[in-house]
Amino acid sequence: MPAIRLGDALVDRVEEHFLPVSLHALTDDETLISRRVAPLPSGFFDPVSKNFRFSNHSWLLRVDGLTVLIDPCTGNGRTGRGPYFDGLDLPYLERLAAIGVNPDDVDVVFCTHLHHDHCGWNTRQDGEKWVPTFPRATYLFVEDEYRRWDTAGPATHPNEFNPNVFDECVRPVVEAGLAKIVPTPHTISPSLTIEPAPGHTVGHAMLRLVSGDVRAYFTGDAFHHPVQLTRPELHLPGCDDPATAIATRRDLVRRALDENAFLFPAHFPEPHYGRLAVETSTPTGDEVYFKPGGAPAG
Repeated sequence: MPAIRLGDALVDRVEEHFLPVSLHALTDDETLISRRVAPLPSGFFDPVSKNFRFSNHSWLLRVDGLTVLIDPCTGNGRTGRGPYFDGLDLPYLERLAAIGVNPDDVDVVFCTHLHHDHCGWNTRQDGEKWVPTFPRATYLFVEDEYRRWDTAGPATHPNEFNPNVFDECVRPVVEAGLAKIVPTPHTISPSLTIEPAPGHTVGHAMLRLVSGDVRAYFTGDAFHHPVQLTRPELHLPGCDDPATAIATRRDLVRRALDENAFLFPAHFPEPHYGRLAVETSTPTGDEVYFKPGGAPAG
């Protein structure tokens, strides 16, 4: 996708890869799918396979003199991540370079949470070691999320699909002196604030952008698919705290509507971002729906 302009901020998407995920893992309500999913671009639902195109990508944000990389995907050469994620050999860094950014240019790396597909490119393999990929960056980790996964701390919320991730993707950054453990909320710059968005994981967070009269939220895995905007009670597997995840989604929907804000999730298919609107007088009453895209080109 081309770069887009949000106030004084420039936003690019850095693709890692796509994988098929069953929409029926979220809902088999065919009426809801027909009303709220079928009108969306084709990647949001294939009526034959019943899958959607689950996009693994990062957001790159340039604002306030900073280059900020959000959720650096899974990374190459990993093991123990499961189908579609093990043994990747993808040109992620080349795609980053294609938009004019080399690893030394990144000032801030922010992981909304520490599942493997949101922090993998924190590090790269150098011989037998994992070393920081972005050697001049400050890596921001939310305190509650860091403690949840710290393998030297008390074991909480075991997660079988996230093995070795802390030791490969977080600890080398800490040992290199590049990590900053922060509470929420945390101000990065005049335009950027890290805010709590818990539920999917204990310390899941999001990045809020305020630039001029534009508002945007980089929401990580608060939402995996737009159907969750209409029905916040829907989940894919893997939530630490489903009840809190529902409350977070409802709050984000309210805020996005109140502020006419853009949402930039981590896994939506093309065009990968959008705004919300409300349709009145549906069979279930007023209903929130997703309007893809809408921001001007950068």
